[in-house]
Amino acid sequence: MSVKRALLLSTGDRYIVIAFNFATIAAVSRILTPEEIGISVICLAILGIALSAREFASSSFMIQRPVLSREDIRATFSLMLALTAAIAAFLITAAPALASSFHEEKLVPYLRLVSACLFVELVSIQVITLMRREMAFGKVAVINIAGAVTGGLATIALALAGFSYMSFAWAWLASSAVTALLALSLRPDFWMFKPTFKQWRAIAAFGGYNGAMVFLYRAYEALPVLLLGRVVSPHAAALFSRGLTVCQTPDKLILGGAMSVVLPAFAVSARQGGDLKRSYLHALEIVTGLHWPALLALAVLSYPTVDILLGHQWRQVAPLVQVIAVASLFTFSFELNNPVMTAMGSIKDMFVRSLIVIPVSAVIMTAAVLLGGPMGAALSLMVIVPFQAFVSLGFVRRRLSVGWNEIVVAVRKSSIVAALTMLGPLATIIAGGLRFDLSVGQAIFAGGLAAAGWLAGVFVTRHPLSDEIVNAGRTFRDAVAA
Repeated sequence: MSVKRALLLSTGDRYIVIAFNFATIAAVSRILTPEEIGISVICLAILGIALSAREFASSSFMIQRPVLSREDIRATFSLMLALTAAIAAFLITAAPALASSFHEEKLVPYLRLVSACLFVELVSIQVITLMRREMAFGKVAVINIAGAVTGGLATIALALAGFSYMSFAWAWLASSAVTALLALSLRPDFWMFKPTFKQWRAIAAFGGYNGAMVFLYRAYEALPVLLLGRVVSPHAAALFSRGLTVCQTPDKLILGGAMSVVLPAFAVSARQGGDLKRSYLHALEIVTGLHWPALLALAVLSYPTVDILLGHQWRQVAPLVQVIAVASLFTFSFELNNPVMTAMGSIKDMFVRSLIVIPVSAVIMTAAVLLGGPMGAALSLMVIVPFQAFVSLGFVRRRLSVGWNEIVVAVRKSSIVAALTMLGPLATIIAGGLRFDLSVGQAIFAGGLAAAGWLAGVFVTRHPLSDEIVNAGRTFRDAVAA
């Protein structure tokens, strides 16, 4: 029940945050040009790589720690502060050289401003991590929603005021300040910010592998954007980045709230000797029952989705969305693998997995970008993502003693649900002459058919989601009656 309550709070939090984020994306995509947004995208890619160094003192250490002392908490913050100072110093001094390499001097003020943001957001990161460990997701929701509202409104207002690509950087600073102040007001435990390095060995033992792993993944994630920005143009980088953003919509809507609960829940289960294998397989069944139908519907309805989310000037993104959405079907276990492995203390296995998949994926992606630009990068994911899924599941299977047949059994009902979900949208496409650029009215009709097909599939197959729907209906009925 505590996990379900946490899921409810966290999911509500994430949906509100996602709504503000997408409203911001929709508004800013209509105010700024793809070229302006491309500059911000390149800066964020550079920041993603730089910030991975902070994971060498990962806050996740505090979540998975069986017994957490004050020294552990203070030492984690102290190491994160030291690493943040090093990152900020690098960004400030290296900004001109980075800007020169991309032939874009506008990167300099952006990188230098966000260096200040990194220090401010440390406060909320520390407090939120402790709240997550304690399953205090109500307070986490308040902080996250306040930050999202502040960041969204500030970005739109600054874009309208003519701040161009710098709107994102100033909005980040405003959001960080609000979340830090709110976090301190909800938990004014200032002792946790007193520097100490007594427990640095334990943190380094966990953070060493975790930091290296995060660095590899962040570098790989940034690779196509940085390559496109340097070899093609910021416009091309923005197109691919927005394609990924649209395709991550199902992840954020379906998994966003749940994933912030998964690691603490798995960690609690591991400490109490629970059956992680059963929990993992059940989670796969739930995730695929929601994730697969949503991605397939997105692939079919990519043109109207891009029009609604980004505006007509971004229509070049729609074909990218179709390819990326299909490739993303193989990511069904990604959001579960890291939490379950972390909860079991298998951080070294996760690092070894990264050493296998990242170099291969990076080589494929680099060749694809150089040969095919944004579409080449999207098509490469049809090879990269299944490869990463196969290797990742291999490590999880070994740790949990899960057979391939058990995974197939766990997701077979979801595959039927996904197929039934697609019948309506595909019929609409065929009736329209095999044209994917549907009008908004046609897209709404097709979406309605998809929802009906999904519901039919869930109840026909007796998917576990059917019980959740029935229970939710009873809860709503009881609430209305009361």
